[in-house]
Amino acid sequence: MCWPKQITYKGLFKLKKNRLIGSIVVLLSLVLVLAGCASNSGNKSSSNSSKKIVTFATTGVSYPTSYKSNGKLTGFDVDVATAAAKKIGYTAKFKTTSFDGLFGQLSSGKVDAVANMVSITPQRERQYYFSKPYGYFTYAIAVSKKSKLTNINQLSGKTLAVVTGSNQIEAIKALNPKIKLRTFDDRDSAINAVTTGQVDGYCHSSAILASTIKQKNLPLKILKGRFDSQKVGFAFAKNAAGKKLAKKFNTAIDKLQRQGKIAKISKQYFSGLDASQK
Repeated sequence: MCWPKQITYKGLFKLKKNRLIGSIVVLLSLVLVLAGCASNSGNKSSSNSSKKIVTFATTGVSYPTSYKSNGKLTGFDVDVATAAAKKIGYTAKFKTTSFDGLFGQLSSGKVDAVANMVSITPQRERQYYFSKPYGYFTYAIAVSKKSKLTNINQLSGKTLAVVTGSNQIEAIKALNPKIKLRTFDDRDSAINAVTTGQVDGYCHSSAILASTIKQKNLPLKILKGRFDSQKVGFAFAKNAAGKKLAKKFNTAIDKLQRQGKIAKISKQYFSGLDASQK
């Protein structure tokens, strides 16, 4: 094949070389553009993931500490957890589960903490980190208004309802080993067992019993006599992250206590009772 005189072999090589360089420049430019897009996308994702969120496990069916009102989760534990998280720059989110599943969610790493009237006990402290207490309560027994029982000293041989996994189980055994126990998944089920005559009574803190009876207009009464006491706090995993969170929430609880905010929340849910102090 004959080439035009104006195009030599050297010129043809130069032309191809220039075209190749041009193509490489275009490709490199395209790579840089795509890399920039990916970087921007990554920064956006990183920005979202860097939001300080703490997820709590709670039941969502435990009036008046963790329940739903008009579809919205609320209650003493929920409000204190939300306020404490906000105080240290976190956003609180909640995952609902049964009471006996709360610690399973924490141990498996599905949540960062538990907020559900969790009693701080030596046994639990061996397995989890706890915040400082944000509530103090004493136990009482509620029975039917028709019951002839008047005092907790009359409970030998009687059957009481308790929530599975709750601290009340050990407290009742210590009070009177002759009391029979029947476990239920949540407070509503336990209280319903009393109102329907399935059991003789239900054990929980006096503040919660009084508030529940009043709010739901239940045909129940609280027996004379209080026993044992509980201090409640947020539970965290027994690891470095859990320990760090517990310390941060201790700071938040201290500030909220000094400002009287936990007392205000308590009075809102416990019929004017301040359960934030001993």
